[in-house]
Amino acid sequence: MQKEAAIREPLILGHKSYHDVTEDVCRPIEDKAPRMWYVLFGIALIIALYGIGCIVYLLGTGIGVWGLNKTIGWAWDITNFVWWVGIGHAGTLISAVLLLFRQKWRMAINRSAEAMTIFAVFMADLISTRFMFCIIGIAGARGRP
Repeated sequence: MQKEAAIREPLILGHKSYHDVTEDVCRPIEDKAPRMWYVLFGIALIIALYGIGCIVYLLGTGIGVWGLNKTIGWAWDITNFVWWVGIGHAGTLISAVLLLFRQKWRMAINRSAEAMTIFAVFMADLISTRFMFCIIGIAGARGRP
């Protein structure tokens, strides 16, 4: 029924059928989750609730929570945005340098660098969007421009 390659050992041992392989792959998803999954889910839920509480506190108190007040111009939001933009530039630079020098081994590193760039751009956008939401929402509610 199944042909074996002559140049290497078979990848699936034990003479399993396609149905057996499908059952082995689907078993972790279809079975009941182990107890450790519920423990880790509970920890993640507590962290998420803490984050939501911090956002509610921020919206109630103002962006002075980040350290932005009349004497300081660079607070958490601007610093974080500049950090992620810099990380994105680093990923682009790594890819460009490897391409310019025509390195044959660059593909795996390029993928990682480009993934790092995409993630950094996403985070910078998330930071800037959240910053603008808070500025508009809080300043509008307090009557400041």
